[in-house]
Amino acid sequence: MNIASLLVDAEPKDGLQRSYTVSDPKPEPSPAMSTSKLPTSPTVAHPPPLSQLPARRRRNRNDPKPIWAYREGEELPPELAAEERKRLQPTLTPQPQAQPPPPIIASHSSNGNGVRPTPVSGELQGYERPICNDARVYDEVTRRVCDFFWTNIVMHTELRQAVAASPGVAIEIEGRWGQLTNKLSDKHRQRLISLHDSEGVVRASALDQTQTRFESTMSLEQHKKMNQYLNRLVQQSRAPASGRPPIEINYKHTKEVDMFYDLDPAGIMLLPEPIQPIVQQSNTRQRIRVTRDMQSGEVLRKIVKHRIANLEILSPQTEWDYRIGINLEIEFPGPIEGLQLLVETGKMPHDMERRKDRVSYSWMNAYQIDLTQVVQGGTKNHELELEVDADVLLGAADKMQRGEQQGAIVNDFEAIVAGMMNNLRVLSREITG
Repeated sequence: MNIASLLVDAEPKDGLQRSYTVSDPKPEPSPAMSTSKLPTSPTVAHPPPLSQLPARRRRNRNDPKPIWAYREGEELPPELAAEERKRLQPTLTPQPQAQPPPPIIASHSSNGNGVRPTPVSGELQGYERPICNDARVYDEVTRRVCDFFWTNIVMHTELRQAVAASPGVAIEIEGRWGQLTNKLSDKHRQRLISLHDSEGVVRASALDQTQTRFESTMSLEQHKKMNQYLNRLVQQSRAPASGRPPIEINYKHTKEVDMFYDLDPAGIMLLPEPIQPIVQQSNTRQRIRVTRDMQSGEVLRKIVKHRIANLEILSPQTEWDYRIGINLEIEFPGPIEGLQLLVETGKMPHDMERRKDRVSYSWMNAYQIDLTQVVQGGTKNHELELEVDADVLLGAADKMQRGEQQGAIVNDFEAIVAGMMNNLRVLSREITG
């Protein structure tokens, strides 16, 4: 089959010219993605995972699902059931205490007092509840993203231990809006579409890594529309509608300049010792991003951003697709003096400056949306990304493993991931509509 039959022109029909980001190193396929391939795609040889640590193993289809995915009353496999009995043994008492009734909220009703008890757990009711009477039915894409995080971070024990033992190192979890495109020529790309007409996770083996990339960009008009939409949400959060609990959205405007320097072997040796083997195993060129205040020139950050894994999601019904990324952000402890500035062939050093005008919106101490205008080498690009607080997500996962949310219809770990996906969808639909 001709690959062109699966493509749609990435250029906007309204004639607006889109500029794309400067080429980044080609992302490696996520080790958590399925290795089965689509019949219409060529066979692609992928490099091994960035880390050869045993906890990085991809969960196979026949492996038992992680403990966070089990619901109350669902039968556990023998090995998990034995661990659960062992964990609960010290807390057993001869006279178990009666459980308190579920909390209720006021809801309109036709009875005498005008209210009726309603569970606050968010369980399915009425027609929504399936024949099996399950309280919740999981969203398949959200569950896939949960598995992606569970495999690549939560159960990646050696990675988490290395981060915990390394000052200045943090895990970054981000979602980016953009388009998954296929390179047809040096100047022309087309958006990749699938055979299905709805949102879905892309198999890593279906992507030709030498021809396909994720373009994180939007037009100027889309940038303005998104800025206006997010600003309205900030105003509404400060004056919430009657009867709705306020969710405060914080707003911050920054102007910064990025420059990139080569991270050579000597620079790697300056990084925290537990992190060095992870960085050294990378097959891509490592860079130091030095960020300065645009007005004062003060150095704000010196960061090595190391990619762990990516997960691509196609969204044919909206303007944008999504890339879910897991990275390490490593503070570079060495001096800037003596570093080799990365300059592309035919360009001058000042052409490599990335001048960022960014507006950030954060809420619930868990999410942050960055709307950024980037000017580099005479070109202007607009980017939108969502960051999830890794400490909040990992804290929720650890609570699940300790059994602190046993019996919850929706656990915090799954709820945070669902919130991430819902935010990606809502903003994408706002622009598409």
